Amino acid sequence: MTLTRITADLVLLGDDLTPCRNGAVLIEAGRIMAAGPDASVARPPEAIAIDLGAATLLPGLIDAHMHTFGMPSNGLGALNTEREPYRALRAAGELRELLHAGFTSARCLGSSIGPDLRRAIDEGHVEGPRLVVAGQFISSTGGTWDAPPLPSSWGRAQTAVADGVDQIVQAVRERARAGADFIKLGLSKGGTQDRYHAWGDDPHAQVTTYSVMEVRAAVDEAHRNGMMVSAHAIGTAAVNLALDGGVDIIEHGYAIDEATRSRLVAERKIVVTTISQLFFHRAAYDEFHYPAWERDVYERHWVAMQRDFEQGLKAGIRFALGTDLIGKPTHPLARAAKEFELAVEWGMSPDAALRAGTFCAAEALGIAADTGSLVAGKSADLIAVANAHEGVIGLNDPILVMKQGQLVKGA
Repeated sequence: MTLTRITADLVLLGDDLTPCRNGAVLIEAGRIMAAGPDASVARPPEAIAIDLGAATLLPGLIDAHMHTFGMPSNGLGALNTEREPYRALRAAGELRELLHAGFTSARCLGSSIGPDLRRAIDEGHVEGPRLVVAGQFISSTGGTWDAPPLPSSWGRAQTAVADGVDQIVQAVRERARAGADFIKLGLSKGGTQDRYHAWGDDPHAQVTTYSVMEVRAAVDEAHRNGMMVSAHAIGTAAVNLALDGGVDIIEHGYAIDEATRSRLVAERKIVVTTISQLFFHRAAYDEFHYPAWERDVYERHWVAMQRDFEQGLKAGIRFALGTDLIGKPTHPLARAAKEFELAVEWGMSPDAALRAGTFCAAEALGIAADTGSLVAGKSADLIAVANAHEGVIGLNDPILVMKQGQLVKGA
């Protein structure tokens, strides 16, 4: 059995990413056998030695919210009509880039091809991060992801549209049958005259899409099948609907009032950030000729998202870092580390950002027992960065990436 021993001037150990000077990690059969100060970690003579020198060794990064659409990001109007074989091949290439960017795990929160991509990666046919997948979205008629020109009959045929307890339970069972790990519900949307249907023209004027009874039915059936539930929830009413219905993870979770923020803290719910999605839209305004109305929508959401992220930090909300990136040209998966920089720019400490994008993100994925930190017994998912003195900026260009004990990049 191959042994690998990696040393570095700085190793971030344990679930709290405690700094350890002159640290080492011993790896066997894809798992961490020991991690700690260099002098305390065994030196088997047959072990392959990797000395990273002045680099920092840390857990592999985790994107807690992304999508394997396999579509041009500026052509999502054809998402539901494009051929899935093309989408899967395109997404596989972008997932390889995400892995080489240092993301050893990721959660696809809505894509019909997600379960098959996860299977292909797990079986070693394509290179990509460990995936946790939701499969197709679940939306009400006229809900988050159900809007013209496609008829709702198409969505119902795909079980992407489900109304009432019986249909929702059936949709959850269909996801379980397809091999999903997670359920993704859409709980908020824009008003009937809004131009940006899924997110709404005004983050503070969202419409909820389901009753509490419907949400609870989805959660109960998902939990019975061993799946957690995530909810797209923007606005006070939608976030409270998610909490009342027992949803496990809140996606976006901004444009909320103080009472809702306090409730998120009290119930220790993880809120996934998704700052990058808006950042990359804003960066693409001129090059991709965004119309004025769309820019206005994103600016309103940007202001609300930043305000509530900052307020959430002060209140003690548990954030996990997710990007909501979907691919090239405007939202490249390879740029996912930008989420760490943005979180720090908005007030999160670099240490907290690293935890939010590793161990806490692993909790959001439901895999914290196996990855997310350098702990003996866990999977050897780790990266190294050369310019640790630059904080999270150094995450943009890892010099080493290892997934489940296999070297992906470097050394």
